[in-house]
Order: sequence, then C-alpha cells, then structure tokens
Amino acid sequence: MEEKILEELMVTIAQFQRDMERTFEKIWTRLATERPLKLGVWEPPADVVEKDNEIIVYVDVPGFSKDDVKVRVTDDAVEVMAERKAEAAVGGKYILKQRVREALYKRIDLPVKVRPEQAKARMENGVLEIRVPKSEVVREVQIVVE
Repeated sequence: MEEKILEELMVTIAQFQRDMERTFEKIWTRLATERPLKLGVWEPPADVVEKDNEIIVYVDVPGFSKDDVKVRVTDDAVEVMAERKAEAAVGGKYILKQRVREALYKRIDLPVKVRPEQAKARMENGVLEIRVPKSEVVREVQIVVE
C-alpha cells in the first residue's frame, strides 16, 4: 500500500515539475519578445593587471564588433557597455528566435587612480584590452603619532 502511494506521489511531483518548466519557459519567451531591454544583459568576465606605470583591463566580449562596444574611463573605474541586435530573417521565417538583443555591462573599480584622458582600447579575438596610465605616483610617508 505504501509503495503505491509513494509511486503516485512521485508521478504527481514529476508532472508538476514538467508543468512548472513549461510555464517558466512560456514566461521567459514572452518576456524576451515583449521586453527585450530587460533581458540579455550579462556581465562578462574580466581581468585587471597592475603594472608599474599602468593598469590593463581585459574584458571578454565574444561576438561583438568594436563598433558595438563603448568604453568609459574615470579616474578610478572602467565601464564597458556593448549592444547588438539580431538581424531580420532573410528569405524565410523564424522557427525559433531567442537572439532578440544581446547586451553586456561591466564596471570595474580600479585599485589606483589613473589618467582617463590617456586611456587606449583595442579588440582582438573577442577580448577587449584597455590600457590606462596610472596617475602620479602616490607617495607613502610614515609619520610619528604625537
């Protein structure tokens, strides 16, 4: 008797799980087509390297062209934004359309002050490289407590 109840419970739970998955899939598909600006924004991985005279930031931006990417540099942070929209179907109709819009955003707080007006950026093989010279050397002085 207990085995039959347990089996029915497992079948009911499995059906409930499938129903929930279908429901969430419908919701996400609908949101992706009606509100694409809220979906598809992701934060790419990045590396920050500190050298003697500069900070180098590497950000993965695969699939984006240099025209899609915008970089903003302040004296203590780097912001990377990119956006691209899917092209229209040429000579056919979509059976599945999930690439409505892709966007990325990454803000990186830098460990030292930099000179944003001298920043340079370049892209190669889906990796954005931003080089920013450090600001004047910060001097450290030890003082005596009175």
